[in-house]
Order: sequence, then structure tokens, then C-alpha cells
Amino acid sequence: MENWRGKVAVVTGSSAGIGAAICEALARHGVHVVGMARRTDRTAALAEKCKSFPGKIHAVECDVTSSESINKAFDWVSKKFGGVDILVNNAGTYRKGNFLDLEIPDEKFTLTFETNVTGLLLCTRRAYKLMLNRPMGYIININSVAGHMSANALPPTFGLNIYGASKHAVTQITEVVRMELASMGNHKIRISSVSPGAIETEIHLAAEIGENIWEKMQVLQPSDVADQCIYLLSTKPNVHVSELTIKPAGEKF
Repeated sequence: MENWRGKVAVVTGSSAGIGAAICEALARHGVHVVGMARRTDRTAALAEKCKSFPGKIHAVECDVTSSESINKAFDWVSKKFGGVDILVNNAGTYRKGNFLDLEIPDEKFTLTFETNVTGLLLCTRRAYKLMLNRPMGYIININSVAGHMSANALPPTFGLNIYGASKHAVTQITEVVRMELASMGNHKIRISSVSPGAIETEIHLAAEIGENIWEKMQVLQPSDVADQCIYLLSTKPNVHVSELTIKPAGEKF
């Protein structure tokens, strides 16, 4: 991680869960972090908690479902720091439901894809532009094991149909961007997908699954995902880990 000390990272969805854990881990290693989220008060509270760390956390408002909000946030980063070295596309949402459930409002579909797919793409494009004048860059997409499972492995009773489709898109995007970089001869910017299994975060509350879901299964913690991001950033520049999948011990799917 020494190569990234003093560098600038953007982490979306920084207000809680995985995003907050990644912000904290990066700041602990001397990276200056721009935590982007709608709830800036929570990112600001995290920055206060971590103020003694060698890297500083800056809270910037950003709604990844809005291209205007994304552009405004990255304009702030460009003006403040002149560029970006690391992007962690962490912002995501999960709405339980099946495609043919006519009781589900259209907004559940559009919100999931605008957050998990379109927002990720737009943030990647803005960060990539700001990485071009830097010695090296790293893009990390927080994916999910659902983004690699076949339809047979995700029965409708799981309610992961909408979410799984969006994460399959993230898997495809990550690999295509890797190939685009390679075809351009750009070896200084790397991109990885980190796909956790079951993990204890607030995302499941929005999905209305219930808080006691964790009582029946082994789960990862947000810090476990943050550790994998630090691992990726610690690899040598000639090493490209395109996909990193982690599951809690004993996970059955």
C-alpha cells in the first residue's frame, strides 16, 4: 500500500456498511478519501472518527442515480485534488422481487439499475478521465456472488432476480473495461471486481427482508470486503486480479 500513500481515492456509497469500512481502511493506510454519498452527515461523522489517521476523509454529496450530481461531485474532486488515483464503485441497492410480479412498482426496477449499473458506469467514466494524468490508477467494483450465478442458482423464492441481473451487468462491465484498457495499451490502470457472498449490511433493510436474516446464516462483515480492497491495491503493478470472490465459511450457495 506504500505506493498509494498520499494518493486520492473516491468511494461511492460511503455513508454506511462496505463503503464506510473501505473509507476507513484507505485512510488508515494514508490515502486521502473522497466519500461520496447522499447522507453526507454520516460520512462527515466517519471523517471525524478517523481524523487521527494519516489519510483524511472528505464528505461530498453525490446521488449516483443522477448524472448531474455525479458530475458536480467529480468536478469538486478535480478542483480540489486535480485528479483521482483510486475509484471504488460501492454504491448499490437491492430491492426484493421478481420480474413478473405485477405488484412491484416500476421504480424498483429503475432504481436498482440506475444505482448498480448506470451510476457505476458514469462514475467510472469520470474517474477514468481524472486518472489519465496520474502515474497509475485502480478501479474496484463492489460486485456480488449473485453477479456470477446462473438463473438456476437463484430461484425466485430468493427474491434476487432484479438485483442479480444488475450484478451480472457489473461482471460484464468490469471485464469489458479491462479489455478496453488492454486494447489501448493502457497498463497503468487496473480494474477488479470484488464479489462478496452473504454480508451483514444495511442494504437488506431497504429490501424489506428483515433484520433477523443474519441469525440463520454465516455472514461476512463490511471490514472483510475492505480488507480485500487493500489486498488488491497492495499487489504489484504487473499483477492484475480481475475477479476476487469471497464467501463466509460454510456458505451453502
